[in-house]
Amino acid sequence: MTKLQDLIAEAGKCVNCGFCESVCPTLPAAGFLSTKGARGRVDIAKFFYKDDSIDPSASFYSCVDCYACLTVCPAGVNAGKVSEIGRMILAKQGKAPEIAKMIVELTMRYKNPLGVREKCAQWARGIEFDAPETLLYTGNMYQLMAYLRKFGKLRKFFGQYEVQLASFIRKHPSSVSIFRDLYDKAMMDKMNGYLINIVKLLKQNGIKFGYLGSEEPYPGTFIYDLGFEDEFRDYARYVSELFRSKGVKRIITVDPHTYELLKYIYPRYTEFNFEVVYYMDLIGTHKISGKYAVHTPCHFSRYFDFSEYVGRMFDVNVEENPTRCCGGPDELLFPEISENISEKRFNELSKTGLPIVTACPICYANLAKDDSVTDISSILLADGERVSSASVH
Repeated sequence: MTKLQDLIAEAGKCVNCGFCESVCPTLPAAGFLSTKGARGRVDIAKFFYKDDSIDPSASFYSCVDCYACLTVCPAGVNAGKVSEIGRMILAKQGKAPEIAKMIVELTMRYKNPLGVREKCAQWARGIEFDAPETLLYTGNMYQLMAYLRKFGKLRKFFGQYEVQLASFIRKHPSSVSIFRDLYDKAMMDKMNGYLINIVKLLKQNGIKFGYLGSEEPYPGTFIYDLGFEDEFRDYARYVSELFRSKGVKRIITVDPHTYELLKYIYPRYTEFNFEVVYYMDLIGTHKISGKYAVHTPCHFSRYFDFSEYVGRMFDVNVEENPTRCCGGPDELLFPEISENISEKRFNELSKTGLPIVTACPICYANLAKDDSVTDISSILLADGERVSSASVH
């Protein structure tokens, strides 16, 4: 089937009941503009395949891919999938937003969206690693959040000229060097600390692993999410060959986006015969003391019950909901929508009066409105040290 046929098949199941609008996070965040809600996206898709002169880019690209719509749709329509297919069609037609094109081209050139691989590897200075047969793969995801926070502020500064800025960088890719020292230092320190926590947790559990340092490439999340399928196929092949050349057999991922991409999406596009695991699967589990409000990353909820997953370690009094998004996926193209979604989610979690915990760097970066939010690695490490100390005494 062609992508257009896939779009028709998915959108054609819709009975227009509107249940999806009750859970779609982008609809209220966009002021209830129907084209930026789940049903609106499906409706636009129905017309788009009949008349490709319609420009549905704002609709398809504003979807955060949380799949909340699918959980309530009686006809089984996934507006997130509709948006994903729509973005692939637009990218193929050359109709993707200018900023999307810029990010993809920079990633293909530098193997990192902002050309900052060396900076992203600095967190590991002084840490001893083993051979990379088992590889700790950060994918630069935690580290890039500090850059994206500054990038968002830069976009606001340029305002209506952001398209011109993106066009200039596309024509002069070496100009991306302006970003190398343009990051939020406090966020970078936090993210580097969380990666160090993960290293400590793995070593405490006897796991030996390597790290590629400045050779480590970004996994290509933006390329895939923005719909550039041909480019993603080439990129996935590059990453796969790099791992193979290093003798990698098992890959330890540290975030839900990279876990999903390597375990479920890469094998569709290239030969990817590596074992992919999430680091929490490799550490000892016991009940964590205290109670927390746990935010569920959308990309974990697609493949397993995250509430059961964290229930092995956290008290049963856990506030989590797999249909509530942090707004992160819209940060690049629709920062206002992203901010509205994250503010709402943060307020929901704050009302519990509990410390807020997440297991995703994107979720953390969007929800970290104050010091009540932390990465799950901090909780796991602190509790493990408490248990060890108690056993000694």
